[in-house]
This record gives sequence, structure tokens and C-alpha cells, in this order.
Amino acid sequence: MEPKIISLGVAAPQYAYSQQQVFDALQYPRPFWRIFRDSGINARQFCIPIERIRCLSFQEQQEVYRDQATALSQQAIINCLDGRSVHDIGCLVFCSCTGFAPGPTIGHYLAKELGLARDVSITNISSMGCESGGFPGLRRAADFVKTTGRQALVVSCELCSLTYYPETGIDPANDYELLRANAVFGDFASAALVGTDTDPRHPCIVDSESYTETGYLGDLGYAWSNGRLRVLLSKRVPARATEVSAKAITSVLARHDLGPEGVAFWVIHAGGMKILDMIAQELGFPEHRLESSREFLRAHGNCSSATVGGVAKMLMQTATPHEGDYLAVVTVGPGMTGGCTLLRFEQ
Repeated sequence: MEPKIISLGVAAPQYAYSQQQVFDALQYPRPFWRIFRDSGINARQFCIPIERIRCLSFQEQQEVYRDQATALSQQAIINCLDGRSVHDIGCLVFCSCTGFAPGPTIGHYLAKELGLARDVSITNISSMGCESGGFPGLRRAADFVKTTGRQALVVSCELCSLTYYPETGIDPANDYELLRANAVFGDFASAALVGTDTDPRHPCIVDSESYTETGYLGDLGYAWSNGRLRVLLSKRVPARATEVSAKAITSVLARHDLGPEGVAFWVIHAGGMKILDMIAQELGFPEHRLESSREFLRAHGNCSSATVGGVAKMLMQTATPHEGDYLAVVTVGPGMTGGCTLLRFEQ
């Protein structure tokens, strides 16, 4: 039997703020409000009170990250399992780019907190950015299920608030990339249970493809500056994200004699409204195919690798798939890399 996504679970931190509240707390000059206002985001959630974000040293960020990432991921997993036994899980894949736990990893902390079996295989995928949870994480889980027949969990937890880089003034470098990043990123966790069963509501993982353009290495990600991480967010990202994701999409669809119109459901990384607009224009999507991605962005912001799990959860709460329907998961991340995973609903 082909690996399937059996269940999805999500978790958002307790501290929720409107865009106006975030803007006021970060104390930007009033003329820059338009960047927050026009982002298409209404609210975001953070793992710590917003007044603390600007005060943490890099070491304090990482200490908070270990505890908060473990707790939020655990909640997403519990919601995903929905009463299923943790003893059936043979593999745990943890994905994140917003903190460091070099060993023991967050995956090890989760194994302890959840009481996973001693022979569980733990894989940590870090530093891959927005793409890691939706593409390599899911592929690793699917490969494990194919090889062993046991279930696998993929968890993405991004605490973007804990990568805040303190600005001593408004930095015009790369067209105010720090300010633009502070206007869109939020904290979130998502989890997917991958395994095999006969339930037609659970889509099979059919195929996947990635496309990387290494000429764009400096456009998206993080760089070290003054002993801590500083975001890279070029204004070229929407166009280049569209380019690499479209290459991955068209490649995987071509192998199944499909065009974009042949895919009933789309889960597209909600990196920003402009990215969604440009991908839709490039592939000729009707607007309703983007509803879940836009809704997630409005409610939570860009949550890096945890985003596609949140979008998928929103979509499947309202979707009514039929036998033979396809679902495509589209991810974009540093590299720059685009990924597409194709799924199908079957009897």
C-alpha cells in the first residue's frame, strides 16, 4: 500500500496580536505602518509576550526556543493523533529553521515527553527554511513507511519571533528587509501522521519533485551578524519563489499527464500575498484554489515550514474530495528551492 497522510494536527501559541499591536510594540515610525497594513495579515501568534521579543539576547532566544518548541510541537502531535496510540509510531521527523537544539534535539525531547518507543527513528531537518516541513520532511516519512510499514510523524515548528534581530534604527539594507520580515512572520506548529490504511478520506502520497536555483542563495534565509541570526528577505523573493515552485509543479504534474486544472485541491505555502498572487498568475489558478492559503496568512502570517500543515488543515476541514481527486502541496524555501508533493484520494 502507498503511504498516506492519515491525520493532521496544528497548534498556535497563546499570545495573539493584531498587526497594529505588533507595529506599535516594535516602535517603528508611523510612515512604515503601510507595510504592516498592506501585508494581507490580520493577526499573528507568538510564543512569548510581544514586549519580550525585543529584549532577548541570542542565548536567551535559544533557551526559550528549546522549551517552547517542545511544548508547541507536543500539542500539535496530540491534536494530530486524536487519541491514536503513540506506540504505533516508528519514525519522528522534526523540522525547524528558527532555533538550535544541537543535541539532544527537539526530536529527542519530544520522544521523551510523548513516551515514544525506544526503537523510534528520530530525524531532525533544520536550516532549510519554509520548505523543510512540506517537502523533505514528508518525503523522509513516506520513505520510512514504504520501507518498514510502520507509521511516521512529521512535525514542523517555527518560532519566528525568536529570530528577531534588534534594529538600532530603520535599516534600509535590501529595501528594509528586517522591517518587512517583522511585518509577516509568526509562530506555529503542525504535524502530519503518515502511514497506510484503507480509509478513502486519507490521500496517498503519489509523487514529489523539487527544483533548486543556487543562483538565488542570497535572496532568502538567515545570515550571521554580530553573533546572532539576521533574516535575508530580498524584494526579489516573490518572483523567484514563483519561478522555482512553478518548475517543480510542472515537472511532477507532467509525469502524471496533468496540468494545474487537473488538480482539485492546492496547499500553497502562504509566504505572502504577493507570492500567492504571482503563483496563481503563473499557473492560471482560479481564485478559489487559493482560499485556504490566503485564510491562513490572514489569521497567522507566514509561519515558515509549519505553514503548509496549517493550510492543509484548514482546507481539509471544508473540502469534499472524491475518488481520483488530486491534491498538490507546494513549498518554497531558501536555496532557493521549490517543492511539489502530489497526493490522490482513492478507494
